[in-house]
Amino acid sequence: MTLSIRKRLTLGTLFLFALLLLSSGIGIYQLDRLKTDAKTILTDNYESIRYVQAMQEALYRNDPVAFRERLDLQEGNATEVREAEFNANLRMDFENWNGAFDQVGRLHTDLTGILRVNLDAINRKNEAALATAKAAEQRLWVIGALTLVVGLAFSLAFPRLITEPIGRLRIAVEQVAKGNYRHRIPMFRGDELGALATSFNDMSAQLEHWENSNLALIMTEKSRVEAILNSIVNAAFGVDLQGRIIFANLKAAELLGLGEAELVGRTIEDLIARNDLLRYVLADGESRPFKAVVGGKEQYFTSSHSPIRSAKGELGTVHLLHNITPFQERDEARTHFLATISHELKTPLASTDLGLGLLESRYPLNDEQHAILEDLRKDHQRLVRIVSELLDLTQIETGRIRVTLGDHALIGIVHKAVSALHTAADAKQVRIEVDLESEDLLVHADTEKASWALINLLSNAVQHSPQAGLVALTTRKEGSAVLLSVTDQGAGLTDQQQAHLFERFNPHASSGSGLGLSIARDFMRAMNGDISLTASTANGSVFTIRFPGAPTA
Repeated sequence: MTLSIRKRLTLGTLFLFALLLLSSGIGIYQLDRLKTDAKTILTDNYESIRYVQAMQEALYRNDPVAFRERLDLQEGNATEVREAEFNANLRMDFENWNGAFDQVGRLHTDLTGILRVNLDAINRKNEAALATAKAAEQRLWVIGALTLVVGLAFSLAFPRLITEPIGRLRIAVEQVAKGNYRHRIPMFRGDELGALATSFNDMSAQLEHWENSNLALIMTEKSRVEAILNSIVNAAFGVDLQGRIIFANLKAAELLGLGEAELVGRTIEDLIARNDLLRYVLADGESRPFKAVVGGKEQYFTSSHSPIRSAKGELGTVHLLHNITPFQERDEARTHFLATISHELKTPLASTDLGLGLLESRYPLNDEQHAILEDLRKDHQRLVRIVSELLDLTQIETGRIRVTLGDHALIGIVHKAVSALHTAADAKQVRIEVDLESEDLLVHADTEKASWALINLLSNAVQHSPQAGLVALTTRKEGSAVLLSVTDQGAGLTDQQQAHLFERFNPHASSGSGLGLSIARDFMRAMNGDISLTASTANGSVFTIRFPGAPTA
């Protein structure tokens, strides 16, 4: 008959309880024996000693009535062999007592005999009680030792009946968790754990069957995924949360100069120690374009990354290296074209300016001719401004913005820009109001390019201000930086205009080439400053220029 785990636990608990009950019962029995011996001493002998002492006191007081009462009690408590004999002698001597001295001596002798008999009995019974206690102590030690040995043996052996099969089950679970679906638990008994082992073995068999039946499908899917990765134009590789390469396509292996086998399974720490390009890509994140030699040809790349997520959370990161060589080459060709055409246009524009000047100064013109000449002058100035912006743009795109930084008074830059817009502001009766926090504010900037950027903002503000409007310039300190704000009373900017505000050749610009704000911001960033749109409502817009403050001494 196979016992269940519950019955095993119940029987084990009952066994330990029985041991405890047996030990307790024997201990109680021995204590009861000691109690009986002590009670015998107290009842038989101690009472006789008390009666003797009371009679001695009555004899001393010459009180025959009290003596007789205690003598009657003593005669009823004769428990020892010679005690009755002494009691009879005492009764006889008491009856003959007439107060004579020699009779008192005989009474004392009788009382002493009774006292000695009881004291001897107490000593004898005390020795017997001690012997009983010693024997009880020995028995309790033996029983306690046996109980301890049996209990320890049971406590050590009994849990193994439960923990040993559980340990086998734990090992089996660990093996299956590692992918060893061939592992089985040997059958050992027919209780609940045995049934659990049988179910586990059935599950392992099913998992083994599933693994074998799906292995070919998994390998096919793996090959398909690898083919998709290798067909991607860009280099791609994935990194898990532990910093280990989990996949890499052929483009990535070629670009990094490593074989696929050298990448997959390796940690980032091991690879970046001997691969500068990988170190740069991982350190820069969303990087600026960089050059790398692939197939003996210099090519341009940018990197990007995005997380790999599943229903359980983030699994890692996939890194993409985009080949932008065709775009870079077209961009360089465009920059070269812009530089060439702007330089080529400067000569005819200079000649046109000279011709317009001669017409204005040497020949009398009627009103119609003056109007035509004025329109030509405006178109000429617009072309000159566009050519100038194109030249500035080529400097920016080639990364050759030349700035001469120094510590300058902000009020000088402001006055220069306001003076340049004086004529345009007067034409629309726009008032330019300057409110500086302090005329002693110093900024670390290139005065020419800073003035150019401020002129561009003021020009836009005047252009979009209503007739007889107001353009305000205000300053404030923010840490070590100086902020200069330009506020107009125009109609504000639409959401679409704001989204493309600083783009080059902005198609949403209300006038001009759409280069002015982009170039102005690039100029300020070259000086470690910036330009931003702070606010734009139906009542006007606020642009803010951030200047680096001059270092304090």
